[in-house]
Amino acid sequence: MLWLVRHGQSVANAGGITADYDNIPLTDLGRLQSEAFTAACLEAPNWIGLSPYLRARETAAPLLARFPAVPTFDLDVHEFTYLATGRCDGMDSATRQPLVDAYWSRLDPDYCDGIGAESFASLMDRAEAFLNWASGQVSFGIVFTHEQFIRAVLVAAMHPFEKPTVSLMRRFFALRSGMPIPNAAIVRLQHGDGRWWFGGVDVAYSVV
Repeated sequence: MLWLVRHGQSVANAGGITADYDNIPLTDLGRLQSEAFTAACLEAPNWIGLSPYLRARETAAPLLARFPAVPTFDLDVHEFTYLATGRCDGMDSATRQPLVDAYWSRLDPDYCDGIGAESFASLMDRAEAFLNWASGQVSFGIVFTHEQFIRAVLVAAMHPFEKPTVSLMRRFFALRSGMPIPNAAIVRLQHGDGRWWFGGVDVAYSVV
């Protein structure tokens, strides 16, 4: 069993102005969400995976404190950053929206916006590599990660071995509106018979 946990509410999620994608902290609500998740996690996992981004690590901190003996792994499961970092410094989510719309209107899997950004093709390579790695780990594991990376993992699980085409990018984009993954939500996956299976999105800890 694999749990993918989206980080708690961050300053950016709350509409704050941010500059550094990887060092955005949690809000007070985000910290409450991480505590609520930990309190409800009755069984220690066999392992815990961590995104390098601050908001994911802050979300994981209460669980790590509760189960200090559980092995941890630093994983390449950070958020999909498709806009160049320098273009978005000092912006809030509303100000960034035209840049977001322009990126997705391209529907170019290989397009990279600049320094600090990655292409959709690179994102899907990371998602596939993560699933390959996770399939060899002992159950059960909990990974603290990000909304768009979780969505990329689901797309990779549903369409194994498919290359990052325009069609695959469209399916990913459709899930952005068709399958929201709120802060502190959990997506559970199970590996068996050579493939991944997953259920719905558990939002029990998204509001506390």
